[in-house]
Amino acid sequence: MKNRISNWVGQKIDRYKENLLFKRLLSVLGIDILVKLSGIILLPIYLRLMTQHDYGLYGYLLSIIMTFSLVLNFGLYIPVAKFYHDFEKQAEKGSLLFTIFSLLLAILVVGIVPIYMFKWDYIIIRILFNNPINYEIYRIPILLSIVASIFNFMLTNFFFTSEKIRALKNYNIFRIIFINAISLLFLLVLKGSDTVRVRLLSTYSVELTLFFVFAYFPARELEARFSRSIARSGLKLALPVMISAIFGIIINFSDKFFLEKYGSFKDMSYYYLAVSCASIIPMIFASFQNAWLPLFLKEKDLKRNIEKTNKLLFRIFIIFLLLSIFILVFVKLILEFGIIQSKYQETIYILPILLVSQIISALVPLYSNYLVYFEKTHIASIAGFVVSGVSLGLSLLLIPKWGVYGAATVSCISNACYFTIYFLLIRSYTKKRLDRPYLVAE
Repeated sequence: MKNRISNWVGQKIDRYKENLLFKRLLSVLGIDILVKLSGIILLPIYLRLMTQHDYGLYGYLLSIIMTFSLVLNFGLYIPVAKFYHDFEKQAEKGSLLFTIFSLLLAILVVGIVPIYMFKWDYIIIRILFNNPINYEIYRIPILLSIVASIFNFMLTNFFFTSEKIRALKNYNIFRIIFINAISLLFLLVLKGSDTVRVRLLSTYSVELTLFFVFAYFPARELEARFSRSIARSGLKLALPVMISAIFGIIINFSDKFFLEKYGSFKDMSYYYLAVSCASIIPMIFASFQNAWLPLFLKEKDLKRNIEKTNKLLFRIFIIFLLLSIFILVFVKLILEFGIIQSKYQETIYILPILLVSQIISALVPLYSNYLVYFEKTHIASIAGFVVSGVSLGLSLLLIPKWGVYGAATVSCISNACYFTIYFLLIRSYTKKRLDRPYLVAE
């Protein structure tokens, strides 16, 4: 009996060792997650170095930076992930990278320079902020943060797509060490200065510096040849994703936007602490998605991809459910023991709603990946339009009455709507493809 169990366990381990996704996750996921979680692990220190007002403001600015950086990459990471392995010759891959990166730089310059030159960004800030803010001192740090976030996202996507795992591991290790060490050092040395500005500048200056160091890897593959056909195909795939990201601003940002309008930065500090703790789930899934998407797109057998997706969906749900219970218990303990100050006590009541929201949100890309697979990314824009309407309406209805609890509820319902729409659409679409196999080869 013991030998039978031992053999069964051994077979399972051997099977996982041969699994390419498991190998990739094992080699990269731990470090990639640690990079993203380092700010959360060190959260008690950051909370003691920043006032409650400053932490609320920093969280809101960070949401703005992340939201705009997702839109301003213009979805151009999608054609890199989709076409990189379709080309066999290195020169073709180099031309792809050169074309996409040139497009990104050109669109960024055309889009951002006039906004800052003519000070249109002040209009955006007046819309986004109801509470008083000295925007002048944050203007350059915010620009730096958005640009660094876009470049970091594109570089990480390149490493995963090109399967340069060792370079990615080194990149992430340097980010863990230098971002946190330098941010904490400057917060301690410049005590008494504006902690929001100090943290933004120190964090994203390091991000940008490390990007330029590790940009050597894509740079050496570049073939200085701009391809109009690649540009057209790339934009055809990317623009619907960008439009979907614009709707995503309404879906993922409306809770924070209306909370700022109807509350204070102190209220937002509770919410952002809960968001930070719950964000462990999407951070882990983002690392998984980076490893999974290139493998998913490489697989030409639709039936096999569907089987893998169904298995992953169930396993990821169970893992994140258990993780959520652990997060709740852990946050309760660190509040009880005073590791995080008691003034953040209200966080524990908001956290369960946000954890449910983030679990649902993490499952959505498992279905939205099929839109890239079938080159039907325009559907994401339609789904985004529908859900953004739901999110906006709920925000206006619930947040003025329920504050942080209304914001958390809006987030949860919006993500549930997204998941339902994608689930029904993709199930219907894949069924049609399997019933008519010639469509898969289109």
